[in-house]
Amino acid sequence: MSVLKKIFFLSLFVLAVSLLFWGVYNLSFKNNSATTAKKTDADTAQNATPADEVGKITAVSKETVLAPVLSSDKNSIDYLSKKTGQLFQIDFYGNVQKTLSFENISDPLDAAWSVDRSKIIVKTDDAKTPFSFYDLAAKTSAPLKSNLDQVSWQINANRILYKYYDAETKTRTLNVSDPDGKNWTKLSDIPYKNLSVAQIPRTGLISFWNSGDAYLPANFQSMPVVGGDIATLDTKNFGADYLWDNSGQWALVSHTDAKGGTKMELGLMNSRGGEYKNLEIPTFITKCVWSNDGKIVFYALPGGIPDNSVLPNDYKDGKFQTTDTFWKVDIATGKKTRVVEVGSIKGQYDASQLFLNQGESLLFFVNKLDGKIYKLAL
Repeated sequence: MSVLKKIFFLSLFVLAVSLLFWGVYNLSFKNNSATTAKKTDADTAQNATPADEVGKITAVSKETVLAPVLSSDKNSIDYLSKKTGQLFQIDFYGNVQKTLSFENISDPLDAAWSVDRSKIIVKTDDAKTPFSFYDLAAKTSAPLKSNLDQVSWQINANRILYKYYDAETKTRTLNVSDPDGKNWTKLSDIPYKNLSVAQIPRTGLISFWNSGDAYLPANFQSMPVVGGDIATLDTKNFGADYLWDNSGQWALVSHTDAKGGTKMELGLMNSRGGEYKNLEIPTFITKCVWSNDGKIVFYALPGGIPDNSVLPNDYKDGKFQTTDTFWKVDIATGKKTRVVEVGSIKGQYDASQLFLNQGESLLFFVNKLDGKIYKLAL
């Protein structure tokens, strides 16, 4: 074989090997890219908001719900069905992911989830034993003691905080116990009937107050969750309710402008009750939610409030429903911005129980007009 032929066949062989390696590399690269893209899509799908969806409000649930919360996986919503008394998990588009409990809870009125979503306490219309505890992992349930009318969860522990009324002594107390009501400890005597309780995030403290009444001054207090001295945070405002940010350093307060007042105001105070700042927003605490970093508050601004309504009493008593628009406020600057233009709001919404998805691209709320979950793409 001539030298030229040898060179030709050698070059042909090198070319074939090169093409083979190029093909293998290209196929591998494409597969890896596709895998990475799929993983990225899966990780971000729940947090991404298409441009044509921004500013739109759409229904998520097809039924009336109670206690909707972001699921432990952060990519879905857990809720209690008002109609069937079952617990469900749905994605952000309203598709049922799983049935969390097949037990039909009769006449549910409200519910409170543990932080890890593995347990729930449900309030029903049963006058004798209105509260029951459900452990979803163990698939067990147990009624709590009678004469409870307020229950909430500790943030970093599987324990509950509750108000107990002793019918014999006519006394009310704030207590802490295991979820099933065992191993209880009295924390404080309570002089008033309607109580709200919330643990202060990232602290070992709980806060409690007399639920907003336009004719009663606030009695906003805090104390260690293990018991101890009580600190008074706010006594100036009437009809007050509170909402802590995720750092536990600041609390929103909604209150009426005067005793028996007709206008709501939204303010801000620090964890000691000081540095009060009026944000000049006439809304209710039930229509607010903090951003994760505590710099922004998203809120529904109520419209259609009848003249001379006593606030917040008449609203809490269901004497009217509101027509809301949706905003956000920068806590540092006080700048207020619409998150959806009025012309883009199709229908009437009386928003409550606001919460955000993990990426804060979606604002969820319950519309009190029909009890369904809705989402607003931010």
